[in-house]
Amino acid sequence: MAKRAAEPKPATPQAEDRFIELMLVAADFVKNCGGLSEAKKALADAGQFIKQAGGVSNAEKALGVLESLKDKIGA
Repeated sequence: MAKRAAEPKPATPQAEDRFIELMLVAADFVKNCGGLSEAKKALADAGQFIKQAGGVSNAEKALGVLESLKDKIGA
């Protein structure tokens, strides 16, 4: 009985689909960043920004303000 419990369960099709989707998104992100090391740096920078902003919501608000200012000053 204990041996059965220790055996890994096969992945569900839904979990496999989600994993494949995640890998495709990751590959696209790496491509857009220009390579794996650049993607890792961008992700670390984004994580630090989100942490300093106090969460994703605040980070999105800050980016929205910057976008608004950019439109107003024409930069």
